[in-house]
Order: sequence, then C-alpha cells, then structure tokens
Amino acid sequence: MQMKFLKKIMLVSLTSLPLVSIAAVSSTDGETQLNAKVIQISADKQVLMEKLAKLSFFTADFSQKILSDSGQLLQQGAGKLAISKPNLVHWQTTEPDETFIISDGETLWFYDPFIEQTTAYDLAKSIHNTPILLLTSNDESLWQQYSVQKTAESFVISPLNENSQIKSLTVSFTEVGQQEQLSEFSFVDATGQVSSILLEKFDANVKPAQSLFDFSLPQGVRLEDKR
Repeated sequence: MQMKFLKKIMLVSLTSLPLVSIAAVSSTDGETQLNAKVIQISADKQVLMEKLAKLSFFTADFSQKILSDSGQLLQQGAGKLAISKPNLVHWQTTEPDETFIISDGETLWFYDPFIEQTTAYDLAKSIHNTPILLLTSNDESLWQQYSVQKTAESFVISPLNENSQIKSLTVSFTEVGQQEQLSEFSFVDATGQVSSILLEKFDANVKPAQSLFDFSLPQGVRLEDKR
C-alpha cells in the first residue's frame, strides 16, 4: 500500500494559472469580484514561486500520516527527503517499509526492496505529473495548469483539470531564526484521502551528495520499464 500511495502522490501535475492583467475592469460587481479573485490567485502564485526559487537544494526527515476522507488514520510512515535543482529527488521511506523514489534528472525510479521490483518512468514525460518536482525547478511552464491561493501560513495548489487524481496540495512554511523553510506538505486525492507530510531537521545550507540521486538496478531486482 505504501508504494502504491507514493506513486499516486508523485505522479500528478502541479502547475498553475498564468499571470493576468490588472487592467481588466468589469462592468458589474460580480465581474469585478471575479477579476479581483483571479488577480489575487495570480499574485499568490508568484509569491510561492519566489519562495521556492530561493531553495536550490535541501534535505529533511519526514513523518507521514494518511487519513481517510472521514479523518480515520489509515497509515503512518517516516523517511528522508533530499532535493537539488534541477530535477533531482531522493525520497526514502524507512517506515513502515523501506521504499525509494529517485529522480536522476532523466529517469524517475520507484524501487521497492521488499518485492524486489523497480519501475522506471521517463522524467521528461512525468515532470508535469509529479508534484515534488515543482520544488526542483524554476521553469514557469510547470505552473500553467494549476491555481495557487495563499492562506494564513500555507499555499493551496489546485489543478485546473477536474480529472486530476490529486485535488489539492498544501505547502506550508515556517520561520526559524531569520530563515524561512518548508515545514509541511498535505495532499488530498480524488477519493478524499489526505496525506500529511511533516518535515523535520530541514537543512538548506549543505548541498546533498550527488550519489543520493544516482540509481543502479540492484542484482536480482525486476525492472518494469515504462520509459
């Protein structure tokens, strides 16, 4: 279940609405309010993109909870995360089972040691469907299919595509000293399940080792190649 869920939250698109002109003036109160809302959404997106642009790399530990649409706890987990721009990801789940999601910049690898299986996806074809990769790129074209709205401490990213398997992604920041850092992700999928991922030991000062983003198929492991 853990590996299937990680695939689900990784293989979705996270982009956003294009910026709009403030010059549009509506002729009715309803249109004025709608234009103001669109302008605010665009401004929120820009703020989030600027925050993420400051993160060239980081490492963190994470704890994860998966909740049903009624709030029932379905599963808990923990692991380690490393990200480096452009397009490098190392996501290692250590509890309840060890699994790996690795992007080496060309291929997205899903490796489950327990069942001795690896699935490979072409990164160029997957990048628009992989939320975590938003944190690894400053490419504005990745923000063209989603809207962003800022709340008190978070940014809620929602797909324009109603058929998306992920209905929203919430990204939260906290201030530690004079540094602002990522603190939490929260995904809501099409079934209403929520995955809350809390980041700890966040470090944006020491660049992750390149070896974390290299993957070689272990001997005896079956490869499902979808590139």
